[in-house]
Amino acid sequence: MTDLSIEASREVASAPPATRSSRRFELLVVIGILLALLMGALDNFVVLTALSTILGDFGQPNSGTFVISAYVIASAIAIPIFAKLSDLRSRRNVFLSGLLIFIVGSILSGLSQNLSELIVFRAVQGFGSGGFFPVGIAIVAVSFPPETRARIIGLLSGVFGIAVVAGPLLGSAILGFTTWRWIFYVNIPIGLLGFVLIATTLGPLIPERTRRFDLVGAILLSGWVATLMFPLYQISGAGWSWTDLRVIGLLSACAVLVIAFVIQEYRAENPLVPVRLFAHRVLAAGSGATFFIGMVFYPVATFLSLVVAGALDPTASNPADVVRDILYFLVIPLVVGAALGGQLLTRMSYRTVALVGVVIALIGMAGLTTLTVTTPLWSFYLGFIPVGGIILPLIPLGFGIGLTFPVFLLAAQNEVARADVGEAGGLIQFLQTLGGAIGLSVLTSFQETRFSMLDPTLPDSLISSYDQTFAVMLALLVVALVFVLSLRGRLPRKSDTLPHAESAPAQPIEPLEAPSPL
Repeated sequence: MTDLSIEASREVASAPPATRSSRRFELLVVIGILLALLMGALDNFVVLTALSTILGDFGQPNSGTFVISAYVIASAIAIPIFAKLSDLRSRRNVFLSGLLIFIVGSILSGLSQNLSELIVFRAVQGFGSGGFFPVGIAIVAVSFPPETRARIIGLLSGVFGIAVVAGPLLGSAILGFTTWRWIFYVNIPIGLLGFVLIATTLGPLIPERTRRFDLVGAILLSGWVATLMFPLYQISGAGWSWTDLRVIGLLSACAVLVIAFVIQEYRAENPLVPVRLFAHRVLAAGSGATFFIGMVFYPVATFLSLVVAGALDPTASNPADVVRDILYFLVIPLVVGAALGGQLLTRMSYRTVALVGVVIALIGMAGLTTLTVTTPLWSFYLGFIPVGGIILPLIPLGFGIGLTFPVFLLAAQNEVARADVGEAGGLIQFLQTLGGAIGLSVLTSFQETRFSMLDPTLPDSLISSYDQTFAVMLALLVVALVFVLSLRGRLPRKSDTLPHAESAPAQPIEPLEAPSPL
């Protein structure tokens, strides 16, 4: 018996009201987690739609960056903290705590009387969101057998794509019927429903060993993430330059805090982010791949919006609707790819699924590097089959990235000891978020620099600067491909049992041997 199976055999049994084999149990738990994750993913896009209305109501039309960045920064800080807590305490209770914080933040945001209050309460929302995202994935990892787990995580991975398009639609609909405050209040019934489903269906999922929480590590991580992400968002959203003294000062402080954080994590008895996790080849490869894919995925929707509205269709009467329709061709394939990726992982290795996904994404991204001012938005055969325009490369790009989404989470969770499931999955999500923040800022600066070097009087200067930016994103996907080639292993076989059991099934199960690498 391996160390992994010994760990699993020592887990405390905390039986849920329904067994793992129960379809009802599976359905209720998945719905509860899905409601929370979808609500958290939608929130920023819904708020972004209503931001101009909110700022106008407060009489500060040019101060919107903080409303978005406060949420994202707080969420990024919370991900590794709550992921670690879920490995130390009841996973269910940690998940519900994050959900409750998000609901309270939503209520307070809706009650905000000025912009300063809204920014603070948005940070509360973001902290709660960062809490239930990684823990929800960890709950799936310890509550379901491998094949079911792969399908569910594939489904949950698609919520980010859904949010990109559904968020603006929901925001517009709410503003059409009532005030902007209901953008926050609408979270309350959805969050409470998810809370009740998880609280009444799932057992506590309590680890056997109680370990100390790395408070010093959490403080240092909060410091360096905030001092990194805040100037990055100000660069991309508020026009700060890289040579701004505020940027230099904050990034210098970030460097000092990162060094202090790494030293603390080496010395801590139970570190917040164990450096030893990177000794796992699969986790190290998955971390690198997800970071660089994050650098591409998160900025691509922003750049597409700018390309369509500013270069390809600048005279559109309603550019927001045009951008939304274009994004469907990115998001729908992404959701399909994420769901299919979970299915394929039950039959193929991590590397095979991720490799296919990245190669398909590379084909799509290559198509975006050849745009011109004459490129149509769309071209259809028989009125519905896409055969050209900017939408054509978006289909393989979205589908390919979607295929990779469940791979790195499942690989991380299955290749580490049971005690590290939460923090391993949280690390993957944290690096994806961090990659997105860095990618958006760096690529935005690159595009602006390239455009400034071209002749602005030429009609193709703007689109050319975006072509060059997409070429850099293509190179980032190639780097991700290199990391993917280092992946090893696959999901446990169907005949195997749960590697990380924390909830007692109806019948005793034998612990699983660690999956063998390919």
